[in-house]
Amino acid sequence: MDSILLFKGSKRDFDKLLDSKEIEDYTPFMELIRQYNITVRANDVNASQYIADGFGKEHIENVVIYADDYASVTDHVISNFNNIVLLGHDIQNLYIQNPPKRVESSLRVQFEGIIEERYSHYKEIAKEEVIDLYNHMLASNVVGQQRAKKDVSIGLLKKNTLTNNSPLVMLFYGSSGVGKTELAKTMSEYFNGKLTRIQFSMMQTEEAYKYIFGDAHSKGSLAKDLLSRETNIVLIDEFDKVNSSLYNVFYQMFDEGELEDINYSVDVSNCVFILTTNFNNDKEMAEKLGLPIFSRIDLKIEFQNLTDSELLHIIDNIFENVISRLSEEEKNIIENSGLRETYRKHVGSFENIRMLKSFIEKDIFQIIFEELLRKNSSLK
Repeated sequence: MDSILLFKGSKRDFDKLLDSKEIEDYTPFMELIRQYNITVRANDVNASQYIADGFGKEHIENVVIYADDYASVTDHVISNFNNIVLLGHDIQNLYIQNPPKRVESSLRVQFEGIIEERYSHYKEIAKEEVIDLYNHMLASNVVGQQRAKKDVSIGLLKKNTLTNNSPLVMLFYGSSGVGKTELAKTMSEYFNGKLTRIQFSMMQTEEAYKYIFGDAHSKGSLAKDLLSRETNIVLIDEFDKVNSSLYNVFYQMFDEGELEDINYSVDVSNCVFILTTNFNNDKEMAEKLGLPIFSRIDLKIEFQNLTDSELLHIIDNIFENVISRLSEEEKNIIENSGLRETYRKHVGSFENIRMLKSFIEKDIFQIIFEELLRKNSSLK
């Protein structure tokens, strides 16, 4: 073995690193496992006998192992990584993304002298960029919420100035469908990557416990997802939907910027955590979340219900987005249907943007379908 590169970070950045080293041809993880199964298991020999008998020893220039590859192998492979993966192969260069702790430990014991570590470099906002981010949010598809956008910018300015090991923790609260998640996406775009989104509403207590504290290496976990993030913007959607007893995992993370489970450890000191809830006020928030987690939230940012003028703007945006994808004939059908005017006339009936978008899209395509059906019937 000539070199081992341990990469901690996103798949996007790992791929960029491989491209920079011009790694085009490589042997994937599962091919090594397949060869092991053929030569060792099929011949019913153990590892030491395998070496002694001189099986294989095929020369391989590059091996690349992605973080997602670990989900495809048994716990036995992880526990015996060096023997199973490296046994019988003359590997020149090993590139490995986000290895579980057991894998990294076994590599360091045997190959410490040739190990290099590389990391994703996450964009951090400088003081002079805070106003640029604010203007980016103002110009985004998130309609209204000027106060929330300003509060977010103030929070980032504070984080930038008072540098410490604690991440910035912001809680977005207000009615559903008024732009909380969309603003988090807009921020992540500014930070040059896909938003890391964790959906607590989909987790029952047992599932949430395993996800937060870690389970089998083949399962997803909070630490694993944070280690693979593309930006430092992390959205935890519907933060209030898990059992409050699980919040204690966030105490150290929000205080010290570190998270460790049974398989992974990750530094989140420069992250911006956005927690979304449908709370109405601080009192309700404190009662439901509990003071220990409530006191660790840096900013509680309220999202207002949208005004009629803001909803009119959203209605027009939804129509324009859908119509831009239609044929000229279909566009004429919709423009002449009076559907847009109907929605504008009843603008006060809507508050949730997601539901409004769903209603408009359904009505548009129902009108188009009915027209196609009418034309088809007239040809018979």
